[in-house]
Amino acid sequence: MIRTSNDLPALRELFARGNEAPYDLAAVAEEKCFGPGVAGEPVVRVFGEHEGAVVTCGKYVRVLVVAPEARGRGIGSALLADAEARGARVIGAEAGNYFTPGVPEGLAGFFEKRGYVRTGETHNLRANVGRASARLDGLKPVLRRPVHGEREQVLGFIEREFGRIWRFEAAKAFDDEWPRLFVTEEGGELTGFAAHDVNNRGLGFFGPTGVRKDMRGRGLGCALLLASLGDLRRLGYERAVIPWTDALDFYRKCCGAVPAHRFITFALDSAR
Repeated sequence: MIRTSNDLPALRELFARGNEAPYDLAAVAEEKCFGPGVAGEPVVRVFGEHEGAVVTCGKYVRVLVVAPEARGRGIGSALLADAEARGARVIGAEAGNYFTPGVPEGLAGFFEKRGYVRTGETHNLRANVGRASARLDGLKPVLRRPVHGEREQVLGFIEREFGRIWRFEAAKAFDDEWPRLFVTEEGGELTGFAAHDVNNRGLGFFGPTGVRKDMRGRGLGCALLLASLGDLRRLGYERAVIPWTDALDFYRKCCGAVPAHRFITFALDSAR
């Protein structure tokens, strides 16, 4: 009853009906089902004629969805067991290609009943891009959008300062004619970066972002954030999602962002 699927239209239709996350999973169905993660290529498994689906990448369960009319029949449990048999141990929190950074509170009981334990929690914030980007005029760092010829220089900086996972995610910014990424620099050396609309493309997500340790406290992080929010406005968004963060005060002070959703990360008890 459980098999591999690459039927994107059927998966998208299932995601549109069965999604319980606060964002449009159907809009990013191709990215979540077939976009690689840091661990490699994902695996999509479905129950029957797409009554349910689970997407895994390495040890992570990226997506688990059951159609509303098919719930209560053990389909979710069967798909989760299938994922575990292939090595999945962590729910959400797949750095590099995540839909949400964990499980919404309302779904916590499903995983706790099946041997999963809470390993942490985090927030997604919401920011008004019009109001936030207007404040950029008062900040004067050396801030610009890099060109494609600087791709390896920028990604090398990100990997050295922040690790390979952020490099993996930020690399998607160069898929566009106008890279969806800004950098700050001093004396010709990069000091910080911010990417936007690179993960969950089409939903207005911000990040990843970082400032070199010795350059923090100078307003560069806020300037990068506001530049990205302004570009999201140019791309047609009215609001931005700032995901996977507990830096609530920073984002509130910089752009007026407010907590929108809280997520819980789970792992099998044996995987802790």
